[in-house]
Amino acid sequence: MAETIGVERDLVLEALTNLSDVATSTADDLAELNEDLARMRRSRQLGSSWRHILSEPDTANPLSIVNKLAADLALACGGFRRAMAIGLRREGLAVTEIAGLFDVSRQRVGALIRSSGTGGNDETNAADPSLPAR
Repeated sequence: MAETIGVERDLVLEALTNLSDVATSTADDLAELNEDLARMRRSRQLGSSWRHILSEPDTANPLSIVNKLAADLALACGGFRRAMAIGLRREGLAVTEIAGLFDVSRQRVGALIRSSGTGGNDETNAADPSLPAR
Protein backbone atom coordinates (compact mmCIF):
# COMPACT_ATOMS: atom_id res chain seq x y z
CA MET A 1 0.00 0.00 0.00
CA ALA A 2 1.37 3.40 -0.94
CA GLU A 3 2.11 5.85 1.84
CA THR A 4 0.25 9.15 1.50
CA ILE A 5 1.08 12.43 3.16
CA GLY A 6 -1.37 15.30 3.40
CA VAL A 7 0.37 18.57 2.57
CA GLU A 8 -1.16 21.97 1.97
CA ARG A 9 1.47 22.96 -0.58
CA ASP A 10 3.80 20.31 -1.95
CA LEU A 11 6.92 22.13 -3.12
CA VAL A 12 8.43 18.91 -4.46
CA LEU A 13 5.36 18.34 -6.62
CA GLU A 14 5.58 21.92 -7.88
CA ALA A 15 9.26 21.44 -8.75
CA LEU A 16 8.45 18.12 -10.45
CA THR A 17 5.72 19.79 -12.49
CA ASN A 18 8.13 22.55 -13.49
CA LEU A 19 10.77 19.99 -14.51
CA SER A 20 8.18 18.14 -16.57
CA ASP A 21 7.08 21.36 -18.28
CA VAL A 22 10.68 22.31 -19.07
CA ALA A 23 11.40 18.79 -20.37
CA THR A 24 8.37 18.95 -22.66
CA SER A 25 9.30 22.39 -23.93
CA THR A 26 12.91 21.30 -24.43
CA ALA A 27 11.82 18.24 -26.40
CA ASP A 28 9.77 20.48 -28.70
CA ASP A 29 12.69 22.90 -29.08
CA LEU A 30 15.10 20.03 -29.78
CA ALA A 31 12.83 18.71 -32.54
CA GLU A 32 12.79 22.18 -34.12
CA LEU A 33 16.56 22.45 -33.70
CA ASN A 34 17.00 19.09 -35.40
CA GLU A 35 15.10 20.41 -38.41
CA ASP A 36 17.32 23.51 -38.47
CA LEU A 37 20.43 21.34 -38.29
CA ALA A 38 19.19 19.21 -41.18
CA ARG A 39 18.68 22.38 -43.27
CA MET A 40 22.19 23.52 -42.37
CA ARG A 41 23.60 20.12 -43.33
CA ARG A 42 21.81 20.20 -46.69
CA SER A 43 23.08 23.73 -47.40
CA ARG A 44 26.64 22.69 -46.60
CA GLN A 45 26.38 19.57 -48.75
CA LEU A 46 25.19 21.79 -51.60
CA GLY A 47 28.38 23.84 -51.28
CA SER A 48 27.36 26.81 -49.13
CA SER A 49 30.02 28.30 -46.86
CA TRP A 50 29.51 28.14 -43.10
CA ARG A 51 29.53 31.94 -43.02
CA HIS A 52 26.68 32.03 -45.54
CA ILE A 53 24.75 29.29 -43.73
CA LEU A 54 25.01 31.00 -40.35
CA SER A 55 24.11 34.41 -41.76
CA GLU A 56 20.89 33.22 -43.43
CA PRO A 57 17.91 35.03 -41.85
CA ASP A 58 16.01 31.83 -41.01
CA THR A 59 19.02 30.08 -39.41
CA ALA A 60 19.30 30.33 -35.66
CA ASN A 61 22.63 29.78 -33.93
CA PRO A 62 22.49 26.11 -32.90
CA LEU A 63 25.14 26.54 -30.20
CA SER A 64 23.24 29.27 -28.37
CA ILE A 65 20.02 27.26 -28.62
CA VAL A 66 21.65 24.15 -27.16
CA ASN A 67 23.24 26.23 -24.39
CA LYS A 68 19.89 27.79 -23.50
CA LEU A 69 18.13 24.41 -23.47
CA ALA A 70 20.84 22.89 -21.30
CA ALA A 71 20.67 25.85 -18.90
CA ASP A 72 16.87 25.62 -18.68
CA LEU A 73 17.03 21.89 -17.93
CA ALA A 74 19.83 22.35 -15.40
CA LEU A 75 17.87 25.04 -13.57
CA ALA A 76 14.68 22.96 -13.43
CA CYS A 77 16.59 19.82 -12.46
CA GLY A 78 18.45 21.69 -9.72
CA GLY A 79 15.19 23.07 -8.36
CA PHE A 80 13.67 19.59 -8.31
CA ARG A 81 16.75 18.06 -6.65
CA ARG A 82 16.76 20.78 -3.96
CA ALA A 83 13.01 20.49 -3.33
CA MET A 84 13.25 16.69 -3.17
CA ALA A 85 16.13 16.83 -0.68
CA ILE A 86 14.16 19.21 1.52
CA GLY A 87 10.99 17.15 1.15
CA LEU A 88 12.76 13.93 2.10
CA ARG A 89 14.42 15.68 5.07
CA ARG A 90 11.02 16.94 6.25
CA GLU A 91 9.72 13.37 5.99
CA GLY A 92 12.40 12.38 8.48
CA LEU A 93 15.15 10.93 6.32
CA ALA A 94 18.69 11.54 7.50
CA VAL A 95 21.02 13.49 5.26
CA THR A 96 23.10 10.34 4.77
CA GLU A 97 20.00 8.43 3.62
CA ILE A 98 19.13 11.15 1.13
CA ALA A 99 22.73 11.13 -0.10
CA GLY A 100 22.40 7.40 -0.75
CA LEU A 101 19.18 7.91 -2.72
CA PHE A 102 20.75 10.71 -4.79
CA ASP A 103 24.11 8.94 -5.13
CA VAL A 104 25.97 12.01 -3.86
CA SER A 105 27.86 12.87 -0.69
CA ARG A 106 26.12 13.92 2.51
CA GLN A 107 27.94 17.25 2.16
CA ARG A 108 26.25 17.81 -1.20
CA VAL A 109 22.84 17.11 0.32
CA GLY A 110 23.65 19.46 3.18
CA ALA A 111 24.56 22.16 0.67
CA LEU A 112 21.28 21.62 -1.19
CA ILE A 113 19.30 21.99 2.01
CA ARG A 114 21.31 25.00 3.20
CA SER A 115 20.98 26.76 -0.17
CA SER A 116 17.22 26.78 0.25
CA GLY A 117 17.45 28.72 3.48
CA THR A 118 15.37 26.12 5.34
CA GLY A 119 18.21 25.12 7.65
CA GLY A 120 17.42 22.16 9.81
CA ASN A 121 19.65 19.99 11.96
CA ASP A 122 20.87 16.53 11.21
CA GLU A 123 22.56 13.94 13.34
CA THR A 124 25.97 14.49 11.75
CA ASN A 125 26.09 18.10 12.90
CA ALA A 126 24.90 17.18 16.37
CA ALA A 127 27.69 14.64 16.69
CA ASP A 128 30.45 17.00 15.47
CA PRO A 129 30.17 20.65 16.52
CA SER A 130 33.05 21.60 14.21
CA LEU A 131 30.82 20.98 11.17
CA PRO A 132 28.83 23.96 9.86
CA ALA A 133 25.24 24.27 11.08
CA ARG A 134 22.59 23.10 8.66
